[in-house]
Amino acid sequence: MSLKKILLPLLIILAGCGGEDGPRPNEPTTVVLWEFGGVPGLRDWVQQAVEEFNTSRSDIQIELEFRDWATQRESLISTTIVGDGPDVVRVHHKYSVEFGELGGLYPLDNFPDFPQVKERVLDNVWELVEYEGKHYGLPVTMLPFVLAVNTDIMAKKGLDTPQTWEEMLALGPEFAGSGVDLFTMPGGVNLDTAYRFLPLLYKAGGRVFNEDWTKAAFNGPAGLAALEFLMAMKNQGYMPPGSAAYAFDENAAHWATGRAAFSIEGPWWQDIVHGNYEFDLKNLALAQVPRPAEHIGPHESRTLLDVIMVSITGYSKVPNEAWEVIKALDLDHEVWRNPNPTMGGIPTLKAAYAEGVQSDYINLDQLAEAGANGLGWPGHPAVTQVQRYIADAVNMALTGTMSPKEALDFAAEEVNEVLLDY
Repeated sequence: MSLKKILLPLLIILAGCGGEDGPRPNEPTTVVLWEFGGVPGLRDWVQQAVEEFNTSRSDIQIELEFRDWATQRESLISTTIVGDGPDVVRVHHKYSVEFGELGGLYPLDNFPDFPQVKERVLDNVWELVEYEGKHYGLPVTMLPFVLAVNTDIMAKKGLDTPQTWEEMLALGPEFAGSGVDLFTMPGGVNLDTAYRFLPLLYKAGGRVFNEDWTKAAFNGPAGLAALEFLMAMKNQGYMPPGSAAYAFDENAAHWATGRAAFSIEGPWWQDIVHGNYEFDLKNLALAQVPRPAEHIGPHESRTLLDVIMVSITGYSKVPNEAWEVIKALDLDHEVWRNPNPTMGGIPTLKAAYAEGVQSDYINLDQLAEAGANGLGWPGHPAVTQVQRYIADAVNMALTGTMSPKEALDFAAEEVNEVLLDY
């Protein structure tokens, strides 16, 4: 049964019995902020920014709580059911559709100054937080997926960064048996795996769903070619033998310790490999994810793009004060006008890309190019379930449980069952 069928009756009941618990005269209004995940630099900044806000304001006080990134959906489900929880959340953009549809997030279009706020943010990211003409989050950072390159390994072998799948496979013999892998990726039964398959699918011109989103399309020619490309690298010994069990951390450790030349990552990679593994950043470069030499179609080649948004919960008793907090911390704060690798993603503010802006990001031009060509996961309420089935398919192929075609077709059948609920 879909989440919509479970939650909507409960939300109707809660709406009918909810009481008034908004701002009280002559008392500061408390706005509860849940920060999900975040690289260490972002967490440090949030803590400092909240302290500065609370010191400077007597009318609003922020109560900050850090939450684990992996618990976003479960936390939103439970708080939406009971109609109580935080007022503001920093989460993945995909929840704008699922919880916006359910009433679990507040439409920012309700605020009179929303058009002015919207104008300050890059145009192409707004569609990722929109559902049926309403916007359920402020896009704060974007994370285009690119190819992370160990330039020291490539220089020692006298090799160039590949632009196509065929060029990448041609590099394989230089790595086979050397103790250094050509490519590494998370391959376990987790969403990290789906996030490494989708960039290849998009580059080949494939999509997750068909045109009207009634059936899976990731098992079409582009998806099959993408998974067969991964299998070719694995079967020829160009990937780590244990990659089918890797989650993000195992993959990061493998690459950052100089045991692989390439990995599909994003803006967070620079801070992660240097901060967690003391990787020498002079040996890091970013490039576009390779594509097949001959386009497979039927769609144009795109780059996978994620967006992190800040949203107001649909049950907040203080939405106006929550909006003031969001604007102060995530729109007006100077940190968003300067792309900063410690923040885990590149800003969505137009001002961050104005002439003369300085940044410590390695290959910011490559990130910006990928972001401009970005396409997110489809804004479907069941997208989390879909991601899990795709991850399962990739894992089943990498472990030899099924052939690439069998695995993708099996996952597509499961996804088609899910789509029948919508």
